[in-house]
Amino acid sequence: MQPARFCLWCGTALGERLIEGKRLPACPSCDFVLWPDPKLATAVVVEAGAGIVAGKRAIDPGRGLWCLPGGFVDDHEHPEQAAVRECREEIGAAVVVTGLLGVFHVQRAQRPHLVVLGYHAELKAGEQPVAGHEMDEVGVFAVDGLPPLAFSSHREIVEAWTRLRARTGA
Repeated sequence: MQPARFCLWCGTALGERLIEGKRLPACPSCDFVLWPDPKLATAVVVEAGAGIVAGKRAIDPGRGLWCLPGGFVDDHEHPEQAAVRECREEIGAAVVVTGLLGVFHVQRAQRPHLVVLGYHAELKAGEQPVAGHEMDEVGVFAVDGLPPLAFSSHREIVEAWTRLRARTGA
């Protein structure tokens, strides 16, 4: 999938150029090359009491399935700020990020691949999760009672969090 047909700098129709052994969309009039960069996203294991917060998606992809709160990082944001913003939007609650669980690569067909930063966080004092506009419902689940998660990266992030807790004795 080619996301653009015209140069983003000068408007000329893109052609192809062989760069570093790859055929890439490139402008024949200027130096613009459309590199296939991955999108950056976050997903957050939010601890709440004896469980973690998950939401049932109200939008595609994964409509009707459960996931961790998270989403795309905006251009102006630090990824940790994006994680906090996405929690506010999706589970209606302010969180405090307590650490990074890891970096996860997600290959997708027909769309740019993702690099997902997995964080862990706690609800701020007095906060309760409620469904935001991208969720039909939210719940707090024990890890062994977590509904199946829509995205493989979210499952990997929960596994990383479980390993961290086992190592730290939390």
